[in-house]
Amino acid sequence: MFKSNVPISNWHARRVWIIGASEGIGLALAHRLNTKKAEIIVSARNESRLSAEFEDIAQILPIDVTDTLQIETSMELLVTRNMVPDTVFWLPALYQPTNLINLEPQSALDRLQTNILAAFNLFPRIIQHWHANPLEDKNYHWIWFSSLAAYRGLPNASDYGASRSAISHLAQSAHIELKESNIDISLISPGFVDTRLTKKNNFKMPLIMTPDRVAQLTLEGLQKGRFETHFPKRMSWIFKLLNILPIGLYLKLMTMFK
Repeated sequence: MFKSNVPISNWHARRVWIIGASEGIGLALAHRLNTKKAEIIVSARNESRLSAEFEDIAQILPIDVTDTLQIETSMELLVTRNMVPDTVFWLPALYQPTNLINLEPQSALDRLQTNILAAFNLFPRIIQHWHANPLEDKNYHWIWFSSLAAYRGLPNASDYGASRSAISHLAQSAHIELKESNIDISLISPGFVDTRLTKKNNFKMPLIMTPDRVAQLTLEGLQKGRFETHFPKRMSWIFKLLNILPIGLYLKLMTMFK
């Protein structure tokens, strides 16, 4: 299979920054990478949770990704201490299922701030530092977490789906732009994951996965050098097939079965 990125099989030589590490997938990734002897930096808003989970195994850097000053300060700290990561996992996400008739505009804007706009607080800073400081022994790597909800419009997920689509678009654009700079970009597109966010859903979630299983499949995808790792396959291939339907047919089907 064609490899879009340099495969990562040895984490021992990597300094990894997991943003959104206090629970769910980020927490599971941190523990898995700890067993692989990666040097880990963990960030989230909840400093007490980070301390409880990672006091002895990771560098703790609490941040609110929507706070530009915090991002600037954190970046300066990492540069000063020679701790800039060579690998970043970006996981911040907020979710609230709601239909457009009942959508609260400010709540939606707050979610979009975390889910997509905050990425532009940090991503360019990291990329510019990486570009100015190339590595000799490996590529830099940024891993975006999106969702199968990114593929096409879904009911009751207007702002969440839009933010996931934006993340996927950003990942593709960045991959194309940064390849010549030896900066790899990956995209992770999971289905339903058993987290605090999905507990808000009041419908059956088929093939729901544990955060640890998602972390495992993510690392397997990175080891294979894939640009996109999507799962569970029985669901993700259905979404990919729906994505190639003519838009009129797709909208009619979704209206019938929503």
